[in-house]
Amino acid sequence: MVLKTYDTTGKKAVVTKQLTPKSFAKFGDIISADHQIGLKEQSSANYGTAVKVHKVAKVINNSSNAKSGVKAQANWNIFRCSPPNHLFQKNSDGNIVYLSKVLERHPYSTQTFLPMGVDKEKDAYIVICAKSRKGIIEDSLPDPDTLEAFICKGNQAVTYGAGTWHAPMVSLVDNLDFGVLIHENGIADEDCQECYFEPGYNVVIKSHLSSKL
Repeated sequence: MVLKTYDTTGKKAVVTKQLTPKSFAKFGDIISADHQIGLKEQSSANYGTAVKVHKVAKVINNSSNAKSGVKAQANWNIFRCSPPNHLFQKNSDGNIVYLSKVLERHPYSTQTFLPMGVDKEKDAYIVICAKSRKGIIEDSLPDPDTLEAFICKGNQAVTYGAGTWHAPMVSLVDNLDFGVLIHENGIADEDCQECYFEPGYNVVIKSHLSSKL
């Protein structure tokens, strides 16, 4: 369901940030052992051969608030993603620039993207999010001036908060598989809503692999 189309003519480009629990907190949670071991509650597991890090990302199902009254169930899906090359170009600095043209949200559910089989040293994908305007979550639209973008390594997962506006997944590698956890009730405009941007936002993709955690 498309709620609105925004005119983004003349909007300033957005530059990717490093994905960390702190940088992403306003949009949801991340799952990143490199960041969360030692900082979150943890315990020994598997008879001493593993460290269990507790409650790293929320799982929320607010479908009881949906107008239809239809309860959503938790589903694991697989997304096999390829780079949106038709929306990529290079700028004068040699950085890839992505043209972001749509944001979506799942009004009542968190959504977790867990990458599978990707080298942890690779920049694997980017996520783009925006805050909602103030108001009841079911009625609030994205605030285009709050758009932020994050570059994610192959060993980092993201959980979008319930109702968080985000771009469709932007893969930087071919055939990137994600396990995706979401609650769905089968009613299209309650499971997913969209807003369009014309002509779109430029997102400059800068590597942060050399940055210290």
